[in-house]
Amino acid sequence: MKFSLVSTRLLVALTLMFFAFSCSEDDPATPAGEGNGDFSVEMTDAPIDDAQVKAVFVTVSDIRVDGQSVEGFNSTTVEISALTNGNTETLYDGQLAADSYSKLEIVLEDGANAVNGGPGCYVLNQDNEKIALEVANDGVLTVQNSDFTLSESGSVAAVVDFDLRKALVRTDNEAKPYRFAAESRLENSLRFVTKDRSGTITGTINDESNQNGEIVVYAYAKGTYSDSEAQGSSDDELFLNAVSSTTVNGNMEYTLAFLEEGQYELVAASYKDTDNDGEVEMRGTFELSTLTNLDLAGIAVTGNSTTTADFTIKLIF
Repeated sequence: MKFSLVSTRLLVALTLMFFAFSCSEDDPATPAGEGNGDFSVEMTDAPIDDAQVKAVFVTVSDIRVDGQSVEGFNSTTVEISALTNGNTETLYDGQLAADSYSKLEIVLEDGANAVNGGPGCYVLNQDNEKIALEVANDGVLTVQNSDFTLSESGSVAAVVDFDLRKALVRTDNEAKPYRFAAESRLENSLRFVTKDRSGTITGTINDESNQNGEIVVYAYAKGTYSDSEAQGSSDDELFLNAVSSTTVNGNMEYTLAFLEEGQYELVAASYKDTDNDGEVEMRGTFELSTLTNLDLAGIAVTGNSTTTADFTIKLIF
């Protein structure tokens, strides 16, 4: 009887150990004690220089983090060309397991009849005609440098800058005058930042040249701009390494939003439709100067802040 009682106790202990081990093996890979955090994705854009383009629309069919679709995402069509000067549209606002992630992917739906019998991604020209845009690799675009860490009960507010200046290319086909760039360039047109680690450069410009064309301001990471950036066989091959860009408005004001923390050099260029073909051509770059101690070749940007950079421009042909 004594032996039986000891054996029973031993059997119970071994059984408990077995179930404890089994449960630990079935648990998710998430470290013990970690839960979820808030995760959101917004989209913004740099304006496009083309008088024939009325609007550009893209349909986002999926958002993936490290290859997995985020839970609860609904396909949405975005007028991306309207999201300039710091304006955004929220694509996703939900929760994600607390963890470190290395890759964000945006999936575009480019089917010819994907949305209400029309294309999922398209250019709308001034005649309200839709010009379909096709995307390579089944529409899957990897957002460059999109690693982030989400802590338990924390939050990450991500912004994807879809730069149409880089993404859209003109063609010689009159029936289909626009297309998306090749995959590598198209993916390079997507820029990832988080709101808490990004800031804004804004200011007013004094134009000593008094030229009546369009002025575009480009932001380059400090030390990365060279004169070759302003050279190319076509205007859609210029300034491709700029981090961001913006068009100066009628009040001679500009805004460069969602710049990652760091130092930036500003470059300004003049555009005008010199041959009346509906396309603006670059006329030249400007010489920039300021009466303050601000270094226009090394403007500091910190998270959740706005840096004011007013300057004077003089056209260099």
